[in-house]
Amino acid sequence: MITISVPSKVHLLGEHAVVYGKPAFLGAINKRISVTIGSSKTKQILGDQTYIKEIKQLLAILEREIQNKTEFKADKPYLIKINSQIPVRFGLGSSAALSASFTAALLSFFKIPWSNKTVFDIAYEGEKFFHGNPSGGDLAAVIEGGFLWFRKEFEFLKTFATLPFSPHKNIKQFILINSGKPEESTKEMIEKVAKLKTSTPQKIQALFNSQEEWTKQMVIAFKDGNEENLMECIKLGEQNLEKLGVVGARAKVLIRSIERIGGVAKICGAGGVKSGSGMLLVYHKDTGKLLNYIKQKKLEFLKIRIGVEGLKRDE
Repeated sequence: MITISVPSKVHLLGEHAVVYGKPAFLGAINKRISVTIGSSKTKQILGDQTYIKEIKQLLAILEREIQNKTEFKADKPYLIKINSQIPVRFGLGSSAALSASFTAALLSFFKIPWSNKTVFDIAYEGEKFFHGNPSGGDLAAVIEGGFLWFRKEFEFLKTFATLPFSPHKNIKQFILINSGKPEESTKEMIEKVAKLKTSTPQKIQALFNSQEEWTKQMVIAFKDGNEENLMECIKLGEQNLEKLGVVGARAKVLIRSIERIGGVAKICGAGGVKSGSGMLLVYHKDTGKLLNYIKQKKLEFLKIRIGVEGLKRDE
């Protein structure tokens, strides 16, 4: 049996703008998916069956792409087992982690040599199945791990690099707070922004330009340990996302309440407006004060580590 483990991710800043050639700053987090594959007389999929239809479709797409891109035949039956800690449709890159882990597992099972780039190129077709026009940023983040700077130059050219430093010791723990599961899919939210960009191109381009600057400033704040600048980047980046119309009323109320106690928060995925907006990425200089507030308000939350190891094969 072969086991592949892949982390989830958060968009520290740059979501949506990244679809249009602007940079994104992402981090791999310690909520992982583990996929185990082995020989079987018939194809079997074990684990949570909630999204079994989509999983079967995804596997078919990936098998086809493996054959197209490697010229190896992916025609041997297998048993695949999924064990995931990643909440689905909360903005944490669950589809990217699933696509990457399946791809690496299939390549390993069929004894096809692979690199991270091989996995990215094949799994990207899986991401298109889920999201229509993804940037590829989520996928790169979960494969590479650590902290990632990503830019989609063209559909055929995506540039990314893991940052060559660890966050400064002044940077404290981030917390994820649940603002509610979005009713909309990531694909629908991407399409919503696309329509807005078509109807008001200058306004949206100005927001993207602003987001690019705050994304760059955030990387510098991480490197230098400047909490004030980091918090300003999160706050102003969130304001841009709200102007893009991807943050729902429930999330806005929660974000404003966090700001009133001295913290900052933003969505960390595609967002949502009809109901919840997924997980909020939250930062406060006084983590204890933030946790007390969360417990007092009985909010769902996760303590996370950002910058963890990416895709790996567990022996």
